[in-house]
Order: sequence, then C-alpha cells, then structure tokens
Amino acid sequence: MRRGLVVLALLSGAAALLPAAAQQPSLSVTVAEAMGTARVHSTALLADGKYVSLMRSGFPLRLHFRLELWHVRSSWFDQFVREASWDAVVRHDPLTDDFVLVRTGGSTARYATVEDLARALEIPYRVTLPPRGSGGGRFYFVCRLDLTTLNDTDLEEVTRWLKGDVGPAVAGSGSVGGALSRGAQRVLVRIAGLPRLTLEGRSAQFRPAR
Repeated sequence: MRRGLVVLALLSGAAALLPAAAQQPSLSVTVAEAMGTARVHSTALLADGKYVSLMRSGFPLRLHFRLELWHVRSSWFDQFVREASWDAVVRHDPLTDDFVLVRTGGSTARYATVEDLARALEIPYRVTLPPRGSGGGRFYFVCRLDLTTLNDTDLEEVTRWLKGDVGPAVAGSGSVGGALSRGAQRVLVRIAGLPRLTLEGRSAQFRPAR
C-alpha cells in the first residue's frame, strides 16, 4: 500500500444478511458523495461455508483489495491513473473458539460467531483516491478482491506486514533453510487444492468536482 495515498475508513453499519443459499459472493464499487472517493462493498464471502471450514482446520483467510482509478479516453485505451491496496486476515482461535480479524494498520477485532464475522466483512470501505493532475474528463474505479488461504508461516509474515513491520521475506534476511521451508509449505498448500476466489467490481463513470 502506498502510505499517504489513501485514507481508509470503515462505514458504520453493515448490510443485513440474507439466507446463505440465496447468496453468491460479490464485490461492488460505487462513487461516494465526494468525487474521487470510492465505496467498496463485498457480500456473502462466507456464505457457502468452505472458508469457515478451512479456518477451523487451521488455514487463515487473506483478503487482498486493489483499487484502481482509470481515466476515460475517447480513442485508444483508457488511461490508468493511480491505485491503492489494503489487506485483511481472518483466523480461527481454537482456544477461545472465536474468529480474529486483523486489518491493514494493525486493528484487531474478535467475533464469537460466523454470523458476526460475516457482518464485519460486509462493512464497506471508503477509499479516497482523487484524480489530481489527470486533467478533466470522466473517470471510474475498478476494484479486485482476492481471497486466498494461508499456512502458518504466511500468516505470521502477513500479520507482521499488516502491523507495519517488514518481515524476513521482504527484508531479504533469514536462513536459506527457512526460505526453502516456507517455499515448500506454500507448494503443499497449492497442491492441496485449497480454494481461491477473485471478485471484481467497477463503478459508474464520474466527473471530478472543480
């Protein structure tokens, strides 16, 4: 994430949950009242129960958001302007039998039930990504959400990154044996056929306020 580029703020309230059988995971992006601010809203991420089962089996869930701002051009391709990204990690704590949610910046919350966790994941993000220095015209947002499962080593490194620390894998330190071990763990996770989910949403076009 480019620090200082984006201001993330959780909106109050969450969408009411519909019966799980009637829902499919989705991601939507709308333009907030202030042009240049996107409202990113995901729904039904846990509806089918597979990620909940994996978390209870010791595989945490990572949510990686990438928001892009694009400039509409009448000829050739639209122009990429800037981007922002952020993450969240969810794991099950077997000692307390609850779920721990850690977001970029290190904020941590616990949820006693799957329903409470699902509501928390549906709270939209407001992301300020103004089109400064891009001229006039029309713009739009595109957001991509990747849901992946983590092994224990991945969880430790990602959690440290969320809290602002640079882990050994990023800094380039650590033993060769440790690096090989981490690589082998990731290969095993992929071989196991653990599910991955990618969602994408696009906003309507807008013109920035002058």
